[in-house]
Amino acid sequence: MREENVIPVSVEEHLKVSARTSACHLLACTSLVGMDDIATKSSFEWVSTVPKIVQKLCIIVRLLDDIMTYEREHMTPHVASTLDSYMKQHHVTMKIACQKIQELKEESQKDFNAEWLECDGGQPRKLIEAIFNLTRTMEFMYNKDDNFTNCRNLEGTIRS
Repeated sequence: MREENVIPVSVEEHLKVSARTSACHLLACTSLVGMDDIATKSSFEWVSTVPKIVQKLCIIVRLLDDIMTYEREHMTPHVASTLDSYMKQHHVTMKIACQKIQELKEESQKDFNAEWLECDGGQPRKLIEAIFNLTRTMEFMYNKDDNFTNCRNLEGTIRS
């Protein structure tokens, strides 16, 4: 996609591919490591199927990343973001696209919270809580800046 300057024609088409690139389905698995008898082999297999709560996590993080990194990533050739797809699909400015993607992120957060409250999947609540806490961590990392990339911004927070 990068070499061909392809921008998916819709946000939905873009998210079908790009949500997985957030790697949150892998982070969800790693968040279970060290949970001893709570995280069983079937727990890892369940997370590996990318259940709805993990799908929503991936979308939230992809949208957060695209909003916070858009300007920096446009300084060099890159893969199209959800903002690019939204602008192309709706013929709007970057500012409007950013607002709409923020709204989409908030809707995804509501869906995630509903999954958090209803999620069963036969998994212990503590295990689901680990995935919930991963979402909280990622929200913190992208709160006002791309602290995932610019981790020096967190130095004061970590020291306090």
